[in-house]
Order: sequence, then structure tokens, then C-alpha cells
Amino acid sequence: MKLFVALLALVAYANAAAVGEPIDSHSISSTVVDVIEGMKEQMPCGFPGLGIPPIAPLRIDHKNIDIDTETLKMKGSIEHFRLNGLNDFDIDEMKVNAITSKVTYKFNFRDVNVDTTYDMDMLLKKYGFTIKMIGAGHAKFAIKDMTIWGTLKYSLGVISGKLKLKSLDVRTHLGEVDSEIEGMLGDGNVNEMMNEYLAEAVEMAINENEDMIAETIEQIALPAVNSVLEEVSIGDIIAGGDGEGGEKEVCIPPELDW
Repeated sequence: MKLFVALLALVAYANAAAVGEPIDSHSISSTVVDVIEGMKEQMPCGFPGLGIPPIAPLRIDHKNIDIDTETLKMKGSIEHFRLNGLNDFDIDEMKVNAITSKVTYKFNFRDVNVDTTYDMDMLLKKYGFTIKMIGAGHAKFAIKDMTIWGTLKYSLGVISGKLKLKSLDVRTHLGEVDSEIEGMLGDGNVNEMMNEYLAEAVEMAINENEDMIAETIEQIALPAVNSVLEEVSIGDIIAGGDGEGGEKEVCIPPELDW
């Protein structure tokens, strides 16, 4: 969330800097692309000025899980969780319209994957059937060739320096899902079948519910982002991300023990 807010602030900051000068949307878009590429390089080291730890990979030593929705119920824990690939993406499109305060974007993530050990009870409801799965063991789950695209609109208070997100449209499509989770209803053929079923269910859930997912993201993200933006000005966010200023240090990823 902090990273998204900082990036949005940069877009508006570049927009505000163009006030009173000929607006060059291409130049602003190129600046934003350069900053995103810089963020990608920094992800393995995190963003200390924003209080963000290393996120490429994102690691969690232990986490209790308790999810209860109409279609899915999960309870248990994960150990040595690693989310890889958040910095393995291409920017296929980035257009900033300084006149309409609109950003059009498109990203392609090549391989976002999870590696963890787990101990979980899960209840999966689909097509009128209820499947109860009890499992524990090593788990790998990968989403490949994931495209995220859409638009966002924002407003900037010239006097107050306050930024507000007016709309957020996020569309997602998955190219392939690969599930290699041990211990689901035992081993062997049954476990292999459950992995195939889970991969298919996730792919269909994302690719066939584009509008619902977009609406849900906007409903959740819009108030959350604006709540953060109400407390700070653009200058505060940019200063927070710059640390003490001066030449940026090259990111040297920390050594990983797992």
C-alpha cells in the first residue's frame, strides 16, 4: 500500500511540476517508467524510508491463517513462506495524461510463485459441491504470465498539496497456474488430481470474473489509499521515500538463509 501511494504521489508531483509550462505527457510517462524500474531494482533491499522491508522475495517466517468466505474456508498456519517474482515484470504500457489526471498502465509478471510449508484445513465450495481438504507438507504454487492493466484517475489540490484517488480500474488475466502442493488428501494420484483441480479453479476464478474482481479491488483500495493520502502531503511522501537525500545507494540484496 505504501509503495502504491508513493508511486501515485510521484505521478501527481510530475503533473504539478508541469503547471505553467507546456505539458509533455510523454516526458511525464517516461519519468514514471524510470522510477518504477528503479523501484524494481530496490525491491530486494526494501524501502527503509517508507518502512517497507525487502519484498523480492517477500518472506514470512510464520503466519496463522484464518479465512472464511462464501466459497472458501481455510484455517491453519504456514512456515518459511516465500513470495518470489514481484520484481520480475515488464512495463508494457504507461501513459500519464497530465490534462485529465489519468494514468493508463499495463504490466506483465512472468512468474510469481509461492514456496512454503503448511498445515491447513480447507473447505472449498464450487458448483454446489463442498470439498474438505486436510493437508500438511511442502507447497509450491506459481502464477505465470500474469497481465495486470487498467486506468486510474486522481485529483491534486494545488494549495493544500493533498492528493486523492478518484477511480481505480484493475484488470487481471492469468496465462498459466501451476500447483505442486504435497499432502492434500494423502499422496499419489489423489494428491495430483487435487493439484490439477486447484490450479484450474484459481485460473477460472480470476479469468472469468474480471468485472467482479475489478469492482472489489476498487471498493477496497480506493478508501484505503485515500485514507492514507488524507494524512500526508505529496512532499511528505516524497521526502519519506528519499531518506536523507543525496546519491542513491546501490541495492545489494541480503543473503538469504531460507
